[in-house]
Amino acid sequence: MNKILMVEEEKGTIEKAEKCLSQAGFEMLSAFDGLHGFQMAKDRLPDLIITDAVIPLMSGYELCKAIKQDEDTKSIPLVVLTEKHRMEDAFMFLGVKDFLNKPVNMIELENIVRNKLNLSQIMQLQKTKILINGIPEILSSCQQLIKGDPHWAGYFSYNKDSFLRDAIKYAPDVIFMDLLMPEVATDELILKLKLMPELKNTVILTYYTNIHVGRDPFAIKAQMIEVQYMKLAAQEAGAREYLGPFNPLTFLNLINIYRKDFEV
Repeated sequence: MNKILMVEEEKGTIEKAEKCLSQAGFEMLSAFDGLHGFQMAKDRLPDLIITDAVIPLMSGYELCKAIKQDEDTKSIPLVVLTEKHRMEDAFMFLGVKDFLNKPVNMIELENIVRNKLNLSQIMQLQKTKILINGIPEILSSCQQLIKGDPHWAGYFSYNKDSFLRDAIKYAPDVIFMDLLMPEVATDELILKLKLMPELKNTVILTYYTNIHVGRDPFAIKAQMIEVQYMKLAAQEAGAREYLGPFNPLTFLNLINIYRKDFEV
């Protein structure tokens, strides 16, 4: 069920919208001010946000700007409620393209919600979903590398629990994972992933985090032996390719082999 967040000061407008959109099969979330609305957007990650241009604590413009600048919420479609087309130009600079005049016509509201969600879902289906596991530094590097590329929808995980949860939730087309993930044997984790019907065709790529310079040479040798063992074990479990030590350019070249191509 698609989640719709409405940020609106007028209780009557929210009640009418909730009745209309709930009957149409949508889950409704509501907030009466911009600060609460932004926090709810981050916590609940709705499929669509509808906001009035004029709301307390954080204006509709400030709310849309914050949503567009936040990594978790920037891809959520927005619809803005205005009076007599006021302030629409300012919102357009933020990339907002859809507006409804107040007082809101509920038939128009339902139509624009359905249209926005259909378009958003079509665009999302065209993207290649990639789930990346690693330490914060590598996650940040990967995020910067695919940021703004319309071919990729990236999800990022730093531990075993979030990795499994996100793999199930997003059913990625590609998984890029550290061979030396703490607290779990990578090959056992790959076998578990491959048993899930929604992940049986997922391409799994592996790498390892660069060994820090200055470490004891015996520790370095021991880790390289572990890497070689886990590389073979991961491939036997179903991993497709091995990158070696993480390298940004090699990472991009490797994942782009598996992306979906479409007209941008």
